[in-house]
Amino acid sequence: MAGLLQGDRGKMMMKIYHGSSFALAGLVPAAMVIRDGNLPVDLALGVALPVHSHIGLNFVISDYVPKSARLPARASVLGVTVATLYGLFQLNMYGEGVSKTAKRLWRS
Repeated sequence: MAGLLQGDRGKMMMKIYHGSSFALAGLVPAAMVIRDGNLPVDLALGVALPVHSHIGLNFVISDYVPKSARLPARASVLGVTVATLYGLFQLNMYGEGVSKTAKRLWRS
């Protein structure tokens, strides 16, 4: 559990963070190019986006939040990450998917 709360600590988390960066660099353009959406791409985005954000926000907490408030801040970020994972999973499985939803933002 400590690894999840301190997402910016350890070699494994750094590998996951960098791996998610590379994954997102390929998945986001692919999701925009694929016409009708693609479930594997949407599922990968539904995991990579929240995981990458979770680790990145833990870096922000380490840099800018006072030590006394870090544990509650990290717990809050973990809660938001879990809720985001759940919401994106629901969108991908029972809705139109991440890529179709994002494309809808640019349609008139």
